Amino acid sequence: MKPVIALSLIFLSGCGIVHIEIRDKTPKREVQRPQRRVEAPQRTYQPPAEALKVPLPVKGKVTPTDRGYYINTACGEYFRSVGEGKVLYAGNDIKNYGWVVMVESDERFVYVYAKAGSLLVKRGEWVKKSQPLGRVGEDREGCGLLFEVRDQEGRPVKFSVE
Repeated sequence: MKPVIALSLIFLSGCGIVHIEIRDKTPKREVQRPQRRVEAPQRTYQPPAEALKVPLPVKGKVTPTDRGYYINTACGEYFRSVGEGKVLYAGNDIKNYGWVVMVESDERFVYVYAKAGSLLVKRGEWVKKSQPLGRVGEDREGCGLLFEVRDQEGRPVKFSVE
């Protein structure tokens, strides 16, 4: 009789496992969640109704480019800040741009001075309007400075020079 009880217990315990396995394999209902609406981020910069006018950082012959202006001038001439702001970048890590200074102004623009020969400011410094930032450099086009104005997202802003 003992072997019959043992076999019965094994059989019953086996049925319990089978029952649990069958229950676990039943398909689960998927819960439908409401879809989240993803709205486009708002632009932080609204272009002015009239063209932005910016003073020249250095005197020279002005040539328009697709993103700003190239100013031909004497090599070694000092170029100056066109407004107050914080230096976001000062270095020569950007390929084909030489020494570059990027100044974030109070008007929420970023002024970019590129193809410089040397710099007088460092990242994080606060600069005043007309403060010398560096000296004009020389490249295959001669001596000059590339000057651009960008918005907070880095997009070029159309502007004219005074």
